[in-house]
Parts: sequence; structure tokens; C-alpha cells
Amino acid sequence: MSAFLIRGAAIVSVDPGVGNLSCGDILVKDDLIAAIGPNLDVEDAEVIDGSRMIAMPGLVNAHTHLWQTVIRGIGSNFGGADYYNYLHAGAAPRYRPEDLYYSEMAGGLSQIDAGTTTVFDWCHNNPTPDHTDAAIDGLSASGVRALFGHGTVKPKPKPGEPHFSQVPHPRAEIERLMRDRFGSADGLMTLAMCVLGPDYSTIDVCRQDFALAREMGVISSAHVWGRRNRLNPGGYLDLQREGLLPEGHNVVHANYIPDAEIRALVEAGCTLTATPPAELRGHGVPPLIGRVSAQGGRPSVANDSEVGVTGSMFETLRLSLQADQFHRNVQTQRELDEGTNPEAAAFEAENLKTIGTGGGVYQKETISTGEALKWATINNARVLGLEHRIGSLTPGKKADIVLLRRDDWNMGPALNPENAVVMFAHPGNVDTVLIDGTIRKRHGVLTDVAGANRARAEISVRGPRLMADAGYADLAW
Repeated sequence: MSAFLIRGAAIVSVDPGVGNLSCGDILVKDDLIAAIGPNLDVEDAEVIDGSRMIAMPGLVNAHTHLWQTVIRGIGSNFGGADYYNYLHAGAAPRYRPEDLYYSEMAGGLSQIDAGTTTVFDWCHNNPTPDHTDAAIDGLSASGVRALFGHGTVKPKPKPGEPHFSQVPHPRAEIERLMRDRFGSADGLMTLAMCVLGPDYSTIDVCRQDFALAREMGVISSAHVWGRRNRLNPGGYLDLQREGLLPEGHNVVHANYIPDAEIRALVEAGCTLTATPPAELRGHGVPPLIGRVSAQGGRPSVANDSEVGVTGSMFETLRLSLQADQFHRNVQTQRELDEGTNPEAAAFEAENLKTIGTGGGVYQKETISTGEALKWATINNARVLGLEHRIGSLTPGKKADIVLLRRDDWNMGPALNPENAVVMFAHPGNVDTVLIDGTIRKRHGVLTDVAGANRARAEISVRGPRLMADAGYADLAW
């Protein structure tokens, strides 16, 4: 049995039963957290010095497309329909299975390097079983914990072919994956179905896809916006009336759906994930976080696609918190202008009497850093159906642990470790990463040096080739 003892770290546990410790120890036995507390009396364990560290649960990325890592950064100036035209219609059909392998491997390693130990990998560029298997193999090679989401390709239909919105998720492929690749629900990787959903498919396709996910016992997820051009104007309310909303279904984006639809999803036990880094680039103001909370749900956040934005969950978390507060501030100002918020007006009037207050602004509600950290840890773990296994530092849970150097220039003196994690940390502060009790990064370096070097070299060649094949050399220089 292997054992590690993280000694003397500041512990941000995200578990109210454990709490936060200014100086504590974490005992890891095999793949589990065995004990947490001050001055643990332990023998026969390898000691990891935590005296300069903040120990926290590994971050969870609830929605990302690692198949796009190989063309990372080409779309930071995309607008309108560019994402679909350049990516799904242009670059995606040029992918070979080995391109997917190295893109997924590099993407998984990059997430680990940045302190993310678990991803919901939405892989919707899998036109053949060979592509799917290569993506799974590459993701597995990275060592990251993952919910692999088998998605639906979105090519432009050829003459005589149906539009992708009319094609149900391939039953035979899901059955094959469950039989041959994901036989255990307790492995480091599990399977999900990334379906078209009510925005991108007909109601008949929705019926078939949701029934298949329920039959297979896997989580389903869908991209949803709620704009006026959605194929099913009633969205999930239509599905609710048919009894088709399975518990655990995940909805991503959903910026424009009505509150009644959010409420129906929350009451059905579904989850909703906002991706502010991508959404703020031109897909609408993301008020979803506050709206989900208002309907009794638990917010979830993710980066979405590294085609245009960072994959760092530290940056994603920070931007999500600031975007939510910005939306609240705008709403308060609107109410002040309209005269519909007497509390804000009274606060403003009182504030104007006092010189030197710094221009205080009425805030009915602010989100604490501790609450926000849940979005990227325990709440995201719930999205993946893994809340019972990961998402907090809790004895009995999987040993997915990240150590941050608290005395780095951008962090020190880190007087409040929880604030430091949410508002100051970045991937460069990540010293050590454990996943399932295995050290994947130590002293700031990924432990799979050979694999990391190979993946880095491969994507540096494959990315330019894909761009050239698609005729997009102008996007890469």
C-alpha cells in the first residue's frame, strides 16, 4: 500500500465538516484521503512538505473540448458563425484519429499542469469509431480523471443527406463504448452522451436521445442557448411535459432561456453550466450563475473551448465571479435609474452625505470567494455525477489534491488562503498534483516528462498541418 502525508499545509477543504485549517496534515493511502487534521501521528508514509503550500481539492472543469487543443488559440477573434464555419465545417473533417489522440493527450496534460484534476471532455468530433477510440486513448494517456462525452459531429450535409439535427445519437456506438471501453463505473474515465438537445435537434431526435441515455444509465449533456432560432421554441418545457427530463442531465450556456425553464431543470435534478470566458467573447452576457442560484440550483462553471480562450480553471473561476458581480451591479444601477430599488436609493443618499467613503455602492448580495470556489470544485463534481468521489478534501474521497506555493510573488503572504486561491492563483503556482493518489505533477513539473514532451512536439506539427489542410493558414502565423 502506498501512502503520502502532506504535512503542515494551509488546507482549503470545501467541506463544511472538515473546514479550513491554517496548518494541517492530509494522509493519503492508495487512491483515497484517509485522514485530515493537525499533527497527524503517521508512520510509514512518504512526507510531502506542505509548509509553504495551500492544499485544495483538484479543480473540476465541467465543460471543455480537448479535441481542439491542437488548434488552440486560432479563434480568439471569431464572431458570428465563425466558430461553426471554421471549426465544424472546416477544420474538424480534416482530423485524423492520431490528431485526436495527441490533442486529447496534450489537453489533459495541460489541465493537470494547471491544477485541474477532472474534466468533462465534450468530444464532438468523432465521425468514426477509430476517431472516438483515439480520443479516449489520448485522454487516458494524460492521466487526468475524465467524464468522456461522446458527441455529435455537425458537418454540412452533402446532397441527399439529412441535416445533423434530424439524426439521433448513434445507439450502436454508445453500446460499443459501454461494452468495450467503459465497463466499470468506478474507473478513472466514465462515459457520457453529448446530445444535440432541444436547440439543435427535432423533438423526435430529443425523444430518442434522452431515452437512450436513460436506458444506458449515463449522464447526458447539451449545448443550449435559448435564442429565438432554437428548433424547439419551448425547449426543456416541452420535454418536461413529455416526462423526458432525466435527473442529472447537464445544460451548457443557456444564457437566454426563461426562468421557468431554469426552474424546471433544477426541479428535475438537472445541472446548468456557465462558460463565461467563451460567452463574454460574443455569446451574450452570462447571468446564468445568479439565475440558477435564484431558482434553487447550484452554479457550475467551465472554460469551454481553448480555440479562443484560456483553459485555466483559476482564470475561469475568477472571471465567472467577476462577471456575476458585474451583472448584479448593472441590475442595481438600472433599478436606481428606474427608481425601483428604494434600499439602493437610500444607501446612495446616505453615502453622498459622507466625504471620503470611496464611492461605496449598494450591494444587496455579494458572492464570497468560498462560495465561488464551490462552483469549480464540488458543484462541478456534481455535474459529472462524481460528487460522492471528488470535489472536496474529505476523508474517504478520492485523493485528487492540488498544492499551491503560497509564497510565490503573486500569492504571498496569502493571509487568507481561500481568497488567495480564488482571486490570485494561476497555473504557475501549482506545485504538486495528485490524481487518484498518484502524483502527476511535483515541484512544478509534470511527472510524465516523456509523454509531455511527445504531446507537445506532436501538436506543434499537427496544428499547422490541420490549418493548412483546411485553407486557414492566415489564422496561424
